[in-house]
Amino acid sequence: MWRPLWRAGNPARSRLSGGQSRLRAGNTVAVIMALVAPGLWAQQPQAEDVDSAIRAYREYLDAHPDAVEVRSNLGAALARAGRYGEAIAEYDRALTQSPENPALLLNLGLAYYKTGRPAEAAARFERAASLAPQFKDQVTLLLASCYNSLGKYKQAIALLAPLGPLKPADQAFDYLYGTALIGDGQNAAGAAVIDRILSRGDSAEARLLRSTVKMRANDHDGAQADAEKAIALNDRLPGAHARLGELLIAAGETDRARTAFGHELTLDPDEFTANLNMGVLAKQDQEYTEARRYFERALKTRPNDPGVRYQLANLDLATGNADAARQALEALIGESPDFAEAHATLATVYYRLNRRADGDRERATAQKLIDRRDSAQTGIKPR
Repeated sequence: MWRPLWRAGNPARSRLSGGQSRLRAGNTVAVIMALVAPGLWAQQPQAEDVDSAIRAYREYLDAHPDAVEVRSNLGAALARAGRYGEAIAEYDRALTQSPENPALLLNLGLAYYKTGRPAEAAARFERAASLAPQFKDQVTLLLASCYNSLGKYKQAIALLAPLGPLKPADQAFDYLYGTALIGDGQNAAGAAVIDRILSRGDSAEARLLRSTVKMRANDHDGAQADAEKAIALNDRLPGAHARLGELLIAAGETDRARTAFGHELTLDPDEFTANLNMGVLAKQDQEYTEARRYFERALKTRPNDPGVRYQLANLDLATGNADAARQALEALIGESPDFAEAHATLATVYYRLNRRADGDRERATAQKLIDRRDSAQTGIKPR
């Protein structure tokens, strides 16, 4: 019978190949998966073989529900069939019997990763590596990819920086590392990584990274040109359509931006930037139900993201739920006291609730924070 590669009963069986994969056009996630985890399965069975295995595992578990290894194998078979929700449920059930099983945690993390849930994936990868150090090398790039998706760029850099000398010509590694450096604002170091990628030939991934650098330097025309070139080279590159959408919004081309974000969400329904911006556009059009759906999907990818929570509070305010907006904004400011826009919106909420003194205080705080931010950007001290 076909068997999965990673089995709960013997995590040491997993021996992954040594990172010789290269970043092919079209699927960064798939290439990272290929680099650090050639697959959950030792073989690539036909669909009917997977279905037969699923039936056999379920029949066995009907009589032996506590068989952890068999339940783990069922999870792997379901994942192979693309039934990730069912796979996650089976891995979770197995973990109730064997909560410290690193192979189970690793497989569960992979299932979450494949369904675009980086926060849940990262938590399982971290736990698996802490329980079984032999898994650390296997999950490093996957974990770094999760951190990039979550905007935790410093954590990604901490993982990747020591590997740089060991991967001098590894394009998958360069793309992850360049993304982390640029996300962290280390544009010069990120540009060096971009140059290294481009030295091997033109690349959609390098173009996308360079678009980010130019956007941050307020070279929107150059950034848009690079984003469009990235899409021309690979119209399925994760994040490329979302970046183009951001640039089109900045240029006032909202219809084209919607189209770009729509392309991104066709590729990945949970992509953070596209969902956030589609939510903002829907809110501007007073399509509040749609806006909430997009914001909640963005929050699924980056739980507790301050920007998304702020947008949801604005949505509550726009739909007449001022007290819900107040609670959300007060909690947000408690965690992010320098969030000027949150203070300004909270002032509006207080005024609507007839709390003038509180509104005046929040408005003054917002103005001070804005003046401080403008001073930092221009070098002119606020009055």
